[in-house]
Amino acid sequence: MHRLKILLFITLTCFLSACDQTPKPQKTFLLANSLFSATLSENFALLGTTEGFGELWEIKGKPSLIHKWKHTDENNGIIASDISPNEEFAITAEKNSIAWWRISDGTLLSVWNLENINSVKISPDGQFALVGLADKAIYLALQYGKTLYAFAHDDKVLAVDISNSGKYALTGSEDQTAKLWELAGGQLKHTWQHPNKLSTVALSKDDKYALTNAALSQTRLWKISNGKLHKKIGPKLITLSAAEFSKNSKYLLTGHTTQRIDLWNVKSGKLIKFWRPKKEANWRPTAATIMSMHFTPNNKKFYSIATNGFLQKWKK
Repeated sequence: MHRLKILLFITLTCFLSACDQTPKPQKTFLLANSLFSATLSENFALLGTTEGFGELWEIKGKPSLIHKWKHTDENNGIIASDISPNEEFAITAEKNSIAWWRISDGTLLSVWNLENINSVKISPDGQFALVGLADKAIYLALQYGKTLYAFAHDDKVLAVDISNSGKYALTGSEDQTAKLWELAGGQLKHTWQHPNKLSTVALSKDDKYALTNAALSQTRLWKISNGKLHKKIGPKLITLSAAEFSKNSKYLLTGHTTQRIDLWNVKSGKLIKFWRPKKEANWRPTAATIMSMHFTPNNKKFYSIATNGFLQKWKK
């Protein structure tokens, strides 16, 4: 009986930790104990901490905190944020306000009061923001505080993205639709129906594909040119928490609410590899949500960050 108990203990321990044969990270850093939101770029991590502050970390080498930003309402916390691809500007959003920051010196450039913010994305040049609200998304000119376009939905806009070219905006709503918009004139290009509310949307860097995932449903890749379905990938019942296309648009990372990261071949829709990022303790039946991922310039490595505050660097 004693030997049986030992065997069972070893088996359980193996199941929870040692027998996990998934690839290990190259680096792991703990940036915070718990996060409401997080966004990664090539050189930075922008965190919305549970203490109500926005923290901008430089992540090359050993991470260092360079700015600590106070928003308007520390009780609600920063629910969403983004860093411009040129890494000159950032935005942070609470439930009822959005702030625009200059990264070089940490200056607060402006704050706007907007009710029921659900999601945000900043344009490649850092001069515009796509903001998901209660029944629409707005495309806001940050320098002037002026709404250029309002993209209508029938319910909350839960996920948004802007293409690297600045040509398209993608919105995903609780009304079970994802919509692709042309930013040159604000026209609707495609509408994609889903079985549940949208959880994650993303656009490829070459403007060829749009990713959409509704809660507890299969992830879909669409062709932007004609709006037709390219591939369905992954399990039929999955909720994504993050997605990121590689710089060359050949690969796709998807992050789960159950602390797993998958790497896909965009053209074939095939799974290449998967990882299980660091847990607080291997023996606990808990998991953190993957909040953001970002490829390095050569597409050979990537960073990830989860709600438990662990930043990790991986080899693709």
